[in-house]
Amino acid sequence: MSDDDSFRLSRRKALTALGTVGVASAGAGLGTSAYFNDTETLDNNSLTAGQLDLAVEYATDVDQEQNDEEPVTGTVNGNPGAYSYAISDVKPGDQGKLAFCPTIVDNPAWLYVGTKDGLVDKEGGKTEPEKDVDDTPGGELSKKIQVRVSYADDVKTNHDGGDNDSDDDIKCTNKTKIFRGTLKELFAQIEDGYLLDGNREKSGRQPYPASGDHEDQTGPCLCMKWWVPTGVGNVIQTDGVEFDFQFTALQERHNGSPENPFSSSSTSTNSST
Repeated sequence: MSDDDSFRLSRRKALTALGTVGVASAGAGLGTSAYFNDTETLDNNSLTAGQLDLAVEYATDVDQEQNDEEPVTGTVNGNPGAYSYAISDVKPGDQGKLAFCPTIVDNPAWLYVGTKDGLVDKEGGKTEPEKDVDDTPGGELSKKIQVRVSYADDVKTNHDGGDNDSDDDIKCTNKTKIFRGTLKELFAQIEDGYLLDGNREKSGRQPYPASGDHEDQTGPCLCMKWWVPTGVGNVIQTDGVEFDFQFTALQERHNGSPENPFSSSSTSTNSST
């Protein structure tokens, strides 16, 4: 083999080697080439827990002729909160009203009314006139007081100082009656909890609507009128009765079949008494 052949062979080998490097380089270039891309960022994301805050506005009055005072109004919003409606010297012919307007902030809720301590009749002793008509132990006042309970769209108060004007002192508008009977019978209905209807326009029990704040009352109010019939007589002399109402709200969302909060197994309630 001549020197020229040796040179040509060596050059061919060299070209082949360069070609191999070129392929390797091309392969490396494909491996590092970039895809099209873009990035967008959504800032300031957060999750905030809502609230379920129950408050109950109330208005009460009494008409006992000699005790026809202005309606008492206020709001119960505590944990617990309370308001006492105390009347003494109740006689046949006396009457009065209690109105409750619940508001629930921030979420719709199932609203129950019930009682914490129930209704208790008390016998304050027997006068001679009562002994002549009543020989049973215990008081009879709750069985003689008549009550009527209604839903109402709104409650307004007024007082002009006239006689026998308790119907004018507290006005309940667009009423729908839901109960009529004695005070004792009413508490038999609510002692285990009674689910209120938040929308009378729809069939079945509906949750109470949410309000933006406690000044924005959107669900129905409850109006209760009580009276002692004039024919009751001496059987109620010295008797007394004590009772309480309790309102409890449970969230409606994800809770289509709420557990009655007045059952012994209930937990997690928001209530005003």
